[in-house]
Amino acid sequence: MTNSGNYDLFNGDADGIISLYQYRKWKPSPFAELYTGIKRDVTLLRHLTDVKSGLINVFDISMKTNEGYIPQLINNDNTITWFDHHEMSDDENILASVMHRVDKSPDCCTAMMVDQHVGGQFRSWTICAAYGDNLHESAIKLNDQTNHSSDEMTRLKTIGETLNYNGYGNVESDLTSHPRDVYVDLTAFDCPFDYYNNSHLFVKIKEQMQQDKSALEQSTVVRSSCVGDVILLPDTPSSIRYSGIYSNQLCTDNPSKAFAILTHFDEDSYKISIRAPKDKPYGASTLALKFPSGGGREKAAGVNQLPKKDLPKFIEEFYVNFS
Repeated sequence: MTNSGNYDLFNGDADGIISLYQYRKWKPSPFAELYTGIKRDVTLLRHLTDVKSGLINVFDISMKTNEGYIPQLINNDNTITWFDHHEMSDDENILASVMHRVDKSPDCCTAMMVDQHVGGQFRSWTICAAYGDNLHESAIKLNDQTNHSSDEMTRLKTIGETLNYNGYGNVESDLTSHPRDVYVDLTAFDCPFDYYNNSHLFVKIKEQMQQDKSALEQSTVVRSSCVGDVILLPDTPSSIRYSGIYSNQLCTDNPSKAFAILTHFDEDSYKISIRAPKDKPYGASTLALKFPSGGGREKAAGVNQLPKKDLPKFIEEFYVNFS
């Protein structure tokens, strides 16, 4: 078994990256081993099954999805700290053994919980994370303590959306940059505005995001009603990378509607991003969990791999769920 050490596991989106950033600025551990991946690579504890007597910190990753690995880590005398806003475990022993802070409220992201834990020391970064998770109202409320100008808030929003965009892909090679590299680059900056102006990696990701945006002009509306829209994006890497930003923008522009955004996973299946109506942010995870590879939050969820033959069933469930 691996000797004791520090292990940081985090989602590869803006919320996961910034949650870890805040925690490690507050409690440095320069030699912690990092585990992350594409946004939907959430069974990250599979990497640590041989670790013993370690300090394991988890950010923006579903406890429920990883509960098959947690008992062994507990038995191996690991200390586990967990910050998240997805599904909790139902196992009482896990909940008693893991130091956890989980809030499934639709207006909360993981970075907001870490922000509370560290006393709001990095509030501007928390605003970036809230924007990245499409929590615009939460970001604005957070600014009550920071008093950023409108132009500054626009830059924080751009940071959050750009980092969130970078986490979307079917495989890691789809990404503009690996989330581990994004996190390491981020740690070189104390101020998000310095990061915005001086990070070459951030500029690279932002430029790729703008290029991908134009590819979505060929999207197909599979079905539309006052309840919501089911939309199929073109079969391109650009669609895969931009699907999250596209979904969030649709929700912002159409707050009373739900959305299901389909991208091609392979020749036989789709990946689906689900967004509940912004005016009634519930039900996305309920729908996603009806399918084998589904999961997420009440406001935003997804199905990692839906067989194309099951699309009619999904569409039927989508409209029943949000009607």
